[in-house]
Amino acid sequence: MTLYHKQLIREALTNYGLKNPDIHFIRHNENITCRVTEKGDSYALRIHLPVRGFSLALYEGDSPLERMKGEMELLLHLSRTATFPVQKPVPDRQGEYITLLADGTPCELLQWIDGEPLEQDDAGRYAGDLGILAARIHEASRGFAGKRLSYSHGLVQKMGEELDCARRRGHMSAELRSVCGDVLDEVGHIMMVLDGDPEAKSLIHADLSFGNVIRTPQGLAPIDFSLSGYGYRAQECGMLASDYGDEEAQKRIRENYERVSGIAIDPHHMRAFLGFSILLFITAQHNRYGQEKWFRDSLLRWANGIFDQIIKKRY
Repeated sequence: MTLYHKQLIREALTNYGLKNPDIHFIRHNENITCRVTEKGDSYALRIHLPVRGFSLALYEGDSPLERMKGEMELLLHLSRTATFPVQKPVPDRQGEYITLLADGTPCELLQWIDGEPLEQDDAGRYAGDLGILAARIHEASRGFAGKRLSYSHGLVQKMGEELDCARRRGHMSAELRSVCGDVLDEVGHIMMVLDGDPEAKSLIHADLSFGNVIRTPQGLAPIDFSLSGYGYRAQECGMLASDYGDEEAQKRIRENYERVSGIAIDPHHMRAFLGFSILLFITAQHNRYGQEKWFRDSLLRWANGIFDQIIKKRY
């Protein structure tokens, strides 16, 4: 962390009346995230200051501040409806759930959930449990109508424009741009099909990666709803599957989701949204990683693997 980051953290904690807390830095991506402990109570502090190269400009809708307010409203909703542990927002000294620092940077404080984040080594063992958790999130989110991200046709169009940008900047070849475009076209077609079925859509977490799921004595708990939004059930399952190369584990995600939700998920739809998840990463991060060898190697692997499977299934 820089000196500026440390100053922001101290200013933020003062607004919440925390005078001498222990501070443990966790990560910096969309937010600076820290664990804060004082007098035996622990909290998660998040300061909305994206790391260089990280952007949510692809997403339609409201300002970052409005989206943060919507996330806090969602957490309050889930605290009343969910059957799993939820991080509740903590009001500042003025009773607000979002605090604006002196330079205009927004931040929030959340109750800490004790437990351990899932690790890659836990992947196979928890695949089915993650399908269950996704179904429970969707059920608990019913009735919420606050401001969140939109996983929509407009987003697909913007992703296509960003792929063109990646091509112009030399972050991918013309051939790779064409392959990615074919996958986006298929996702757009699937969205049109699912738009005709209200039960196919839900408010989704959209980022149930291992670091955003905590093992607790009460079961798995999701954290970090900053990318949550209005999307598709098959999308959530496909995004979950993107953490698994094992098709059997992917199948367990889908079957357990269907068993708990009572809603069938088309395997091809799920696989296409798995590709969509990868494309979201590519379009959001190519300016940050486009010149790095691992990124270029990953593009080729995705194109020759999951993307090729999606396109062949389409035709």
